[in-house]
Amino acid sequence: MAEENIQPRQNPTTPPKKPGLFLSLIWHLPWKIIGILLASLLVSLLIEFVGMTFVWAHEGAEHSRQVMLTESGYLSQGFTRSLLMSAPVTVITGWISQAYQWLFVDSGFISWLNAARQTQSPVNADQLLNQAGGWLAVTLWDYLQAAVYVTVIFTIRVAILVLSIPLFIMVSITGIVDGLVRRDLRRYGAGYESSFVYHHAKLYVKPAMYGPCMLYLAWPTAVWPNLLLLPAAVMLGVVLSVVTGAFKKYL
Repeated sequence: MAEENIQPRQNPTTPPKKPGLFLSLIWHLPWKIIGILLASLLVSLLIEFVGMTFVWAHEGAEHSRQVMLTESGYLSQGFTRSLLMSAPVTVITGWISQAYQWLFVDSGFISWLNAARQTQSPVNADQLLNQAGGWLAVTLWDYLQAAVYVTVIFTIRVAILVLSIPLFIMVSITGIVDGLVRRDLRRYGAGYESSFVYHHAKLYVKPAMYGPCMLYLAWPTAVWPNLLLLPAAVMLGVVLSVVTGAFKKYL
């Protein structure tokens, strides 16, 4: 009897199992938000440094300082009331002050900058070179000072985004309800159903959520929050309405 070559049965490759809703909300979503915030902070710092080098070189760190003062004015004037807290300006200002105290004052960063700045003279040149990192603080003084201001601006804008969460929730609910109504009208009226619209509109949900927030956080000049947040909320509501309305009629 001829020997038969018996090959082992190969199991077809199965796609990785997607995490459940609870795990996504508790673990994956916070890390995504942290990644988006860090990426936005890095982009805002790079834009500020490039602008200081080529665009507003004569202003130096004063540009970011003026933006910080303007943004703090937007926070104190436009968010006197909120659904999330009773006194948003007082609470958010206290949080920002505590973050500034912890990041720059208690860590010794501001003291290090001031000490290195005071040693910038021809007489203390040798002392400056011997001081650890002193030459870096003097050479990049404006950039390091601008980094402090940009970080404060970033914190203020994150606080404004947090206070704007009820707006996005309200617009999202409105868009979903509008889409469900149009879906029911199409279902009971024997309307045309296009999976092409649904699948392509679904791809724009996450960009509509994350894109405007990252753009607002990385914007290099002072911008009135409603100028970006209101169109962003409307765009998110329209996308959710299209996705929900184009969902298949029968599950």
